[in-house]
This record gives sequence, C-alpha cells and structure tokens, in this order.
Amino acid sequence: MISAALPPEYEIFLRPNTDRASFIQTYLGARGVETAVIGVEGKRHIYVKLPRQGYDATFRVKTIIAHYDIAPDSPGANDNSSSVFCLMDFAARLAKFNGVHNCRIFFTDGEELGSEGVKEQGAFSLASTMQKCGIRDEDIYVFDCVGRGTVPLLGLNVPPAKAPASFVKKYNALDQSAKAIFSSLGLNWVNLPMPYSDNAGFLANGFPAVAITMLPQNEASAYMMALNSDPDLVRYVKNQDVPEKKIAALHQQLPLTWRLMHTDGDNIASLTPQSFAIIARILDAIALRKTV
Repeated sequence: MISAALPPEYEIFLRPNTDRASFIQTYLGARGVETAVIGVEGKRHIYVKLPRQGYDATFRVKTIIAHYDIAPDSPGANDNSSSVFCLMDFAARLAKFNGVHNCRIFFTDGEELGSEGVKEQGAFSLASTMQKCGIRDEDIYVFDCVGRGTVPLLGLNVPPAKAPASFVKKYNALDQSAKAIFSSLGLNWVNLPMPYSDNAGFLANGFPAVAITMLPQNEASAYMMALNSDPDLVRYVKNQDVPEKKIAALHQQLPLTWRLMHTDGDNIASLTPQSFAIIARILDAIALRKTV
C-alpha cells in the first residue's frame, strides 16, 4: 500500500507497462508546466520549459538532472523514480517562482546503460549536444536515489590530474556551493564516494557536475567506517578494478540502499517519505543561490 505521504501517481509510475517519458509530461502538464522531448542518439530526454522571467544572464545557469529510466526487472522506486518526483514537484514550484532562479531541468534517458562505459550514458550524448550548441558555462546538479533516509550524501570526486585549471576552478566552486547549501540548511550531510550517475557523462564533456543521493543514518555511518577500513571499497564503488576474490565481500559493505538498486527490493515499501521533504529543501535552496 502506498504511503499517504507520497502522491497516488507514484504507484502508477512504477508499473512495468508505464511509458515513463509520457507520464512525466502528463504529470507536469497537469500542473501547468510545459515540456519538450529532445531526441539524442535514440534517447528521449525531457526538457522542462520554464517562464523566461526566471532567468538572468548575470548569473550562472544551474542545470538539474534526474534520469527516469530504470533497470530491467526492477520497480525502480528509489532508482530513480524518487528523484523524478522530487524534480517534477520542484518544476511545478519554479513555474510559479517570483524572481530569478536560473534553473534548467532535464529528465534524462539511458543512465542505466552506462555500466560498461560512460559514453553509453544518455547524459554523455546530451552533454555533448549541449556543448555543440554553445552551452558550456553551467553548473550541473545530478539527483539519484533520493527516496531513502535522512542523510544527504554529496558524491566525493577529485578532478582528473590532467583537467584544465579552468575546469578544476569551476568544479571546486560548484562543490563548495553544494556544501554551503547543505550547511546553510542545518542538514546532517556527508561527503563520500558514491557510484557515478549522470554526472559522469557531464564531467567527461567538461561540465562541472556534482551528484546528490540520500542514505539512512545507520547506513551512512556503517559505510563511512567500511571506507576507512578497506581502501578497495572506494575502487569498487567507482566501478574500478578490484581483486575478483574480494568482489562479494565488498558488495556486502555497500549501504543496503545501494544493494537494493536493480533488484525487486527497490520497491515503494523501501522508501522513507521524509527523504522527499529534505530534497525539496535542497532544491529550493539551489534555486535561491546565485553565482556569477
């Protein structure tokens, strides 16, 4: 039974026969929000068309991303329907926003295809297309699996050693901005390694991008301890080579929330509705933050 704290449409979105792209457009349209489908290399990305008065070229644009595709044979309640619903409701708020927010929203397709390489990701080709269109000077916030727990996790990343100094400067500024938002809200947050999401596709195309997820407090604490005790866990989380004999043990050290991903356990009963309220506060704070 769906929690009263989640909209009744959530259950419909998780049904195997739901056209998720059409659902997003219908859900937003019913709330007065226009959308457009952007087809790139066979993927259907959804762009949210917000009123022009919400933008001011004086400030950097903040592009906010959530992938809507799900892994086969999984309901995808957390990965990534949770972020989709958070961003859809955020878009409805922005459509009535009184002032400048400079937020651009995309629901991306094909994130789950990136397990073998970042170039498979729908976000990679979308970011490449944005570059070709002259869109370069933006900050990217990626939301993935935000429906469980009360602890926001900001993905810990280090720019590649060969990255241009200009990119490193922009990435570090974005990273500090995300941390400042968490701190300003008085949240109990952590900065730890997390699996790559659509941020990988944007980073590979030279866009500063951070990823945000949620974990229950006990899982975040246990994960932090595990990272301190086994250096190979970071490599495993980042999908890098680790000794084959250790893979099973490393997998068990992941937070339960992540072990539920791509399984039938990623269902609506696994969600904690209070997570959505925390993410709403973070999104609203992003909208209010202005950087030159």
